[in-house]
Amino acid sequence: MSDLGFSKPELLAAGPGWSHVLAVHFQDIDAAGIVYYPRILSYFHDAYVAFLDAHGCSLAEALKTRSFLAPIKHAEADFLAPMRFGDQVDVALVRAQLQGSVLTVGFRASVDGRPTAVGHSVHVFVDAGFQRAAPPPAIIAAFAGLAEG
Repeated sequence: MSDLGFSKPELLAAGPGWSHVLAVHFQDIDAAGIVYYPRILSYFHDAYVAFLDAHGCSLAEALKTRSFLAPIKHAEADFLAPMRFGDQVDVALVRAQLQGSVLTVGFRASVDGRPTAVGHSVHVFVDAGFQRAAPPPAIIAAFAGLAEG
């Protein structure tokens, strides 16, 4: 892993991870008929939120109760193949690394088993005053299965 996240080869070689399937909507495409580039970051975030929900760490509830906050410090994506309106995109969380208050999550998007994009997001856990804080134990447990080995 680099200082800012996982490399493209690392994300392509990673195991299946945890996946979330979503459809490319008409409003997601540009004039060329392919996914407009910032949408892939939305897809990654949608999968992240679904992962948290599936692991009992609802982001919606956390924001209401301020039980944890983890704003994004950095995000990036590499596009490998076009995604088009109507495609079913399998967005997988394939890697994670937790170092103190910093969580890096690696993603791989695929259509029909063919990788279409990879990327990562770097989150920093903070308290209500936006001072760095330890992630909750439930978050640590949720991402342990995706940790580098």
